[in-house]
Amino acid sequence: MRLKRLLAIMPLAASLLCAGAAVAQPRPTEPFAETVFVNGRIFTANAFSGVAEAVAIADGKFVAVGSSETVRRRIGPATVVHDLKGGMAMPSITDMHIHPVRGGLAQLSYCKFSDRLDRGGVLEAVATCVEAKQPGEWVEGAQWDAKLAQSLDKAALDRIAPNNPVYLHDNTNHIIWVNSAALAAAGIDKTTRDPAGGQILRDPRTGEPTGVLMESAIALVFNAKPKPSAQDIERGAAWIFQKLNSYGVTSVQTGQAEAADLAAYRKLEAEGRLTVRVKTNWDFNTPLASVAPEKMLERFDTRAERGPVSDLINPDGGKIYADGIAIGAGSPYLEPYSSAPTYGRPAIDSSSLNTAVLQMDRLGLSIMIHAMGDAAVRSSLDAIESARRANGNSGKRHVIAHTFSVAPEDMGRARRLNVAFENSPPVVLFPNELMDATVVLLGRERTRAVGPIRSLIAAGDTVGYGSDWDNIPEPNPWLALQAMVTRQNPSAPERGYLARTEAIDVITGLEVLTINGAYGLGLEDRTGSIEVGKDADLIILNQDLLKVSVGDIHKTRVLRTILRGKTIFAADGSR
Repeated sequence: MRLKRLLAIMPLAASLLCAGAAVAQPRPTEPFAETVFVNGRIFTANAFSGVAEAVAIADGKFVAVGSSETVRRRIGPATVVHDLKGGMAMPSITDMHIHPVRGGLAQLSYCKFSDRLDRGGVLEAVATCVEAKQPGEWVEGAQWDAKLAQSLDKAALDRIAPNNPVYLHDNTNHIIWVNSAALAAAGIDKTTRDPAGGQILRDPRTGEPTGVLMESAIALVFNAKPKPSAQDIERGAAWIFQKLNSYGVTSVQTGQAEAADLAAYRKLEAEGRLTVRVKTNWDFNTPLASVAPEKMLERFDTRAERGPVSDLINPDGGKIYADGIAIGAGSPYLEPYSSAPTYGRPAIDSSSLNTAVLQMDRLGLSIMIHAMGDAAVRSSLDAIESARRANGNSGKRHVIAHTFSVAPEDMGRARRLNVAFENSPPVVLFPNELMDATVVLLGRERTRAVGPIRSLIAAGDTVGYGSDWDNIPEPNPWLALQAMVTRQNPSAPERGYLARTEAIDVITGLEVLTINGAYGLGLEDRTGSIEVGKDADLIILNQDLLKVSVGDIHKTRVLRTILRGKTIFAADGSR
């Protein structure tokens, strides 16, 4: 019997021995990498937020992540080897909210002045710009301090620009100051009604427009001024994308888009000059939209208008304004304002908001909803929830932008609805003049709870970073990171803290800049973390953010930025 058993198991034993022999044999040599980085401290933003020593890159992908010893096995005769010498690297950054064309054009052609100037200083700066213009040419400029709005009038601009229309943005881009020539070009006079969601400020005695227009009323003048040329749009976009690369940003979501903007992005991509991934959001029911939301939706029921998704461009998004800003009560809250007997006003009524979200979701568009006040955030979540019930989960991830104030009972809803929050701009995370005004508008308690990043993440929601440039001077993510961690003003820490209980740790902040932003854009399977198989998007830093004092985070400089394995920025000019 024992012999029979032995004979029976001999074939099995032989097969196991053969299998063991096969396992013991050396594995075939793995292909050599094109580029490797060794001897570093590489924050991966993977599921464990681990740190690796080295990475290997081939065909635009990470093919190895781990120890320097492991990665060195991928070095071949043609491999480019970078010794990080203990320096820090991390995934490149996603900016979930930026206005690249508007800001690029402003940089190249606007009359630029600081929002720290008083009324007289602004007029002096604009007068200099007018001197360089021909009669009849528009003078467009920025940025004046929004707190000046009630003290401004068209007469002051008329005196320095009697022959030129003048159009000046404030530092929120929700208010403009114009002269009589600009009002005339737009056909605005004392009989012009305020559009829904907007306001034309008027002289209380005469009813004449003062020259200050808020929220949706901006469109009346915006649509009357000349459009920029295709060449200028392309130049502006290329300029800001290169600047973003210098900060380590390789993926962006635009806060607005027009056909001319998309054409510029596609031209840059076709010529190999597009150095960021771009997710565009078309304007629906925005203060600057030239047609009604339903007309816009008719244009987007096919790809004829927006075109295909390409390697670097995703045109399948739309933006809705649920509200504006708290200044002028342009943002609705669940409780009345402290400064006036009002709950604020929405930019769109709830029925129209629900309909627009329902239709856009049905078309397969991902949606960005501008929502600052807690009532606007709630109505946005309600609209998305209704669309999910009606359409099912389209798989498209929607985004609620700004999330300045969020009611505790609405925290956690975004996760269940496949929605990401975006927090911007960074200046709402620390004490400054804008926050001083917010205390007056909203009161102490609500101001101490703004920008609730920590609470949202604790509730299971995903929060990403947005600069909201050009509403701020620089799209600098390192300033934002320090603000998220300290809730202090990096340039004036003595001013104290803003909503200190919402401060997060550095590692969470790095996740907000990287994998969370990628998630918000629906790109988490491609970028946002350093893992084998993902696009090789990587930045090298001048300091180790896991070791430096939190007060020094804003001193971070990017030494090299890599998109899909290719260097697109190097501080020393190398490639």
